[in-house]
Amino acid sequence: MYWKFILISSISCLLAGMGMGGGSLFIILGLLLLDIPQKTLQGLNLIMFIASGFTATISNFKNKIIDKKLIKKILPGLVIGSMVGVYIASKIKEDNLRKYFLIFITIIGLYEIISSLIDIKKAKNNNEN
Repeated sequence: MYWKFILISSISCLLAGMGMGGGSLFIILGLLLLDIPQKTLQGLNLIMFIASGFTATISNFKNKIIDKKLIKKILPGLVIGSMVGVYIASKIKEDNLRKYFLIFITIIGLYEIISSLIDIKKAKNNNEN
């Protein structure tokens, strides 16, 4: 099981460092392959997010990608949203949390598929003109 955990966390952090939502993959794979409770996986995901976010942030600051004025604007929402999210997650039963997570991932997946199909159609129309 230890090697599975290393593999899953490495792939998830790689994706998270690239800004592609590796945390969701970590939770899904952890549930399927590691038999760890979802709330535990979510806590571990937050730790991984801190590590990958910290290193990505340093790199982005060095490359002058981050807008410091924008950070000041979104910081209050980040703090409030995080605090409310932690409170809500602590009150939800494990079974319900899995259902809500499944619904969330399904909606995100459908959105990505539909937006990709729209982009393909737009590109095809632009090439025809």
